Parts: sequence; C-alpha cells; structure tokens
Amino acid sequence: MSGDLRRVRELAAAGDGRALAAELVGLAVRNGDVWRQDAAAVRAVVWRLSPARRHALILDVAELAPVHEVVGLLGWLGYGLEADALSWRAGLILIEAASARMTAFVDDLAVLARVAVRETGVVPPGLVAVMRRTERWLGRGGTSLRPWLASVAEPLNAGEVWAEAANAECPDRRLLGAALEVSGPRPGVGWSRRVAVLADEWGVVGCRRLVHRWCGLVPAGRTIVLRRAADEPDWNGVLDPYNARALRGLLFVLTVLPVDEGDVPVAGGLGEFAARKVPGHGPRSQVVAYAAVRALESFGSVAALRELERLRALGLARGVAGRLDAAIMRRRAARG
Repeated sequence: MSGDLRRVRELAAAGDGRALAAELVGLAVRNGDVWRQDAAAVRAVVWRLSPARRHALILDVAELAPVHEVVGLLGWLGYGLEADALSWRAGLILIEAASARMTAFVDDLAVLARVAVRETGVVPPGLVAVMRRTERWLGRGGTSLRPWLASVAEPLNAGEVWAEAANAECPDRRLLGAALEVSGPRPGVGWSRRVAVLADEWGVVGCRRLVHRWCGLVPAGRTIVLRRAADEPDWNGVLDPYNARALRGLLFVLTVLPVDEGDVPVAGGLGEFAARKVPGHGPRSQVVAYAAVRALESFGSVAALRELERLRALGLARGVAGRLDAAIMRRRAARG
C-alpha cells in the first residue's frame, strides 16, 4: 500500500484528476473496495482536496467503473460534502451507491436527500430504504432523518419484490401502515379491531388474497442488490429489517380475519423461509419467523397444529424451535 499511497499523493499534488480517479478505481479492485488500515491514509489524502475536485473525482470514477463495483469508494468520496457542492449528476451517482448499502452515514444521507428534493421534489425510493434502515439501526442517532422520511408516500422499502408489489397493489395504504405499527410479539385488541374494520371496508376475501400473494412473493428476493462493506456478511440473504416489521403485521392481519385454512400454508411457508439460517446472520428474519409461529398458534385448527409440528421437525434455529415447542404444547393442551 505504501507505493499506492505515494502514487495517490503525487497525482493529487499534480492536479491530475482523471489519473487519480483511475488510480482509486484500481485500488478498489485490488482491495475489494474495502478502505481500512493502510487504505485509510489514501482517504485522508483525498479528503484534503477541495469540494470541487472531489466532485470531479466522483464523476470520473463513475465513468471508469460500474457504480455497484465501487460503492465503498464513492461513499467516502462523497463523505462530508454539502448539497451545494454536488450537481444532480454527482448526486445521482452517490444515491445509487448509497442505495446499495444496508446503512450509511446519517449526515451524508441527509445531504443526498436535500440534493434529490432540490432537483426533483422527492426522495427516491432506494435512498428512502437506506435512510429507513439507518434510522431504525441507530435509533436516537438517526432522528435527523425523520423529517425527510415523514413525507414519503410509499409505506414499504423498495428493494424487495414483495414490498414493491405491496406498495403498488394495496388499495388502502392504511392496511400497510397498520402492519408497520405492530411492535410486540402479538397484536393488541385495539389494533385488531381497527384492522378488522379496514378489511371489512375493502372486502375480507380481497384482503386475504393480497396478503397471501405478498407473503408468497417474499422468497423472490431483492430488486436492489446490497453491497457489503469490509467484513460485513452478505445482506442479500436476509429480509429488509424495516419491511420485516410489515410482514409481521400482515401475518397478524390473517389472525384477525375469519378463519380460513388457506392461511395455514401461507404462514407456515413464510415462517420456514424466515427461520432458515443464512451464513453470517442466523435466521433470515427472526421477527417474521416468530410472528408466523404466533399466527399458526392463533389459528387454532388441527391443520395449524400439524404445520407447527412440521416446522419443529425441520431443526430450525434454537430461538424459533423454542417458540414452536411452546406453541405446540399450548395447542395440544387446548385441544385436550
């Protein structure tokens, strides 16, 4: 890296932006776009450049390499730049790069939102998704993103097939909003009453049909591929944690509707998918897996009990297995 650092310093001092961009892209290829340890010194050299020169580097890098291959590089090239320093072209490049991350720096996301609103009047869906994930991940540390998210029309994050279908197909956004409200292991009485009223307003049959469809689309995967940073595990195998909250709520919606045996394989299939382990993470979504177990228990039918037993026989993650054991025991006791 010492030779690479020397070369970066020389190009930066010479003012040869195009050659510097090519050198940085080459470094990204060689280091897997991971900018730690010795590579941190390279960042320090570039960060000392003027905003105008860093803006030019962003444009040059995007011409020299596909954005998805240099997400990390573009992320730190834009780090700390103000909205006034970014053209819409540079903003689009950085938004595309940010949209491919699970989370990002709060201040940089706010800058990109400001650029997008300045140019188009709205925050684009991919950027909304990473902002929501970041805000959820950081809790109080992400509160500065909330004003930007408050005006977003789409209730679910773009990037997953099922969520984009739900955003497009839901005839009443209040249902998805209600699904996102559930925060505990079971729905409250007031919530259940509100959902029952909503389902009656636009038809129980249609409501159930859509929930079944969306749950069935979950294994279809992502429409926006996420790039991992440094030693992070691959995020593409797990469910978007923001959208997982909605899936939990939709499973609970099925428990509010009149009993239908068609709900059993839907909840069981989604629960199995969510409970399966993926490398570096454990279950795809423990939240969704637990909700599926709870929903199956709530159905109270023989078929639902058999589905709980089927899931238990699969040898799923310990936490899910414990929930299954408890649910099976309660249902058997209830049935005598």
